[in-house]
Amino acid sequence: MPSKSMLLIATLVLLFVNCYVIYDFDQDASRWARLISTSIFFAILLLQNSYSRKMMSVFILFIIADLLLFYYEYSWVNTFTFLTRISAYIILVFAVVPELKKLKTNLFQKIIFVLVFGLNLAMLFVLLDMVPEKFSYPFLDGLFFVYGIAMIAMVIASISYSNRYANKTSFYYTAATLCLVFSDITSFIAYYLEFSEFYFADRFFYILGIAGLVRFAGFSRTHEAVPELESL
Repeated sequence: MPSKSMLLIATLVLLFVNCYVIYDFDQDASRWARLISTSIFFAILLLQNSYSRKMMSVFILFIIADLLLFYYEYSWVNTFTFLTRISAYIILVFAVVPELKKLKTNLFQKIIFVLVFGLNLAMLFVLLDMVPEKFSYPFLDGLFFVYGIAMIAMVIASISYSNRYANKTSFYYTAATLCLVFSDITSFIAYYLEFSEFYFADRFFYILGIAGLVRFAGFSRTHEAVPELESL
């Protein structure tokens, strides 16, 4: 079983290597660096020998998505990339849903949830309007919204999970999922809005996100809810 220091060293090395590749090489090299990084973390997950089928499925889907990135400019590959990552995010949500069944919310909190959800959907409309025409294809709008909803669901699940348990397990899950969301947002800015500087932020958050998932997978899931935090 790999030690915590091994995961930390791998994370730091891969952060440096990825930033160097993005700075000094072309996009294909950057995509190779991303694929290799995901594969290394997947190997660490397997060596850890304390993972669930859901977490293994998430990493397999991430690797498939990274492979598809090499042909991302083709609309049908773009479509499958979206579907692959949507599937990974849905699995991440269901990875903690069984532990949120007793979570209670009041009417005010439900109203806030609906407002936040609505504002995020409105933001999706704004972002989609910013996509240059050259990137558009018939299914992009629908996929983009489903992808956005999957991200919102993942954020809601992670915050709820953190509120209920408030321990290291929930911390790493929340940190990992939020990093993945920030990675997607910065990736959108870098690729679709063509601000290449954001590729650094994209890779930074992505590496931290999948490293956090590996750490999360290593914890026992027999934790007890914090009584005063069981209700949001």
